[in-house]
Amino acid sequence: MPEERRTPEPGPYSGPIPVVRAKEIDPGPPVVRAVRWPSVSEIAWGLASDRIAIMLFVALIVMTMLAAGPLHPVDNFLNELHRPYWDVLREPLIFWPDNVASRYVALPVLGVTTLQLAYWHRSWRPIILGAGGVFGMMSMVSVMKLLFNRGHAKHYDPDFFAGAGNVAFPSGHGANAILIYGLVLFLIIRFGAARPHIIKRLAYCIVCIALLQSTVSIYLHFHWFTDLVAGMIAGGFALRLTIRLDRMIPHGHTVQWWPWYGRESEDSTQVRG
Repeated sequence: MPEERRTPEPGPYSGPIPVVRAKEIDPGPPVVRAVRWPSVSEIAWGLASDRIAIMLFVALIVMTMLAAGPLHPVDNFLNELHRPYWDVLREPLIFWPDNVASRYVALPVLGVTTLQLAYWHRSWRPIILGAGGVFGMMSMVSVMKLLFNRGHAKHYDPDFFAGAGNVAFPSGHGANAILIYGLVLFLIIRFGAARPHIIKRLAYCIVCIALLQSTVSIYLHFHWFTDLVAGMIAGGFALRLTIRLDRMIPHGHTVQWWPWYGRESEDSTQVRG
């Protein structure tokens, strides 16, 4: 006999599923998490472990050793070359091209750039990076100048330890050309303040400034050739450490410290109220 089909008995969950409307989720005020600053040991290890910085530091040591003796023939050869049009070009070169990489010209350019970017992004980061990079570079170059006491190129004696008052090595102008103008370019790239083709042209300008400064300093007997090379390496080393430091600075604090942060939103709420 065929089996009879039984209709299933209604269970406890049969029938239409009731729709229960829940209350809207109120996220409440935003939670601001505290940003932990790296410790001094973490910052020191982060700077000391950067590969490019290590390579530049080794290059600076090698150039210092070469400038102490092995490259004296090169320094003397370039320093003793005939200077054409010396009487005509000397003063214009001193007052114009030689000042392109001086702190009197480069620091205002960096200052305007950092203040403008800080205002646009409501962040202290550009100011911190600019001030920290320049202070670190000037401290390092000053210590090396006082330590090695290299004689001025106009005295035709490239030896180290020539006594107090001899501070030719390394070149501060060479370091300025790389560090200060390099910081300007880095901040522009960091905050997206220019288009790629403009950034490329600015990089070419920095190379031209470094070459112009080196040529003028050698022509005027202001520096030895190795002074300028060591100064540019020192500037590149300080620039790399500044870029590395930027990666370790928490972003939140540099924004929240800005004195006008949030003022625009507060004013708008007061007008609406």
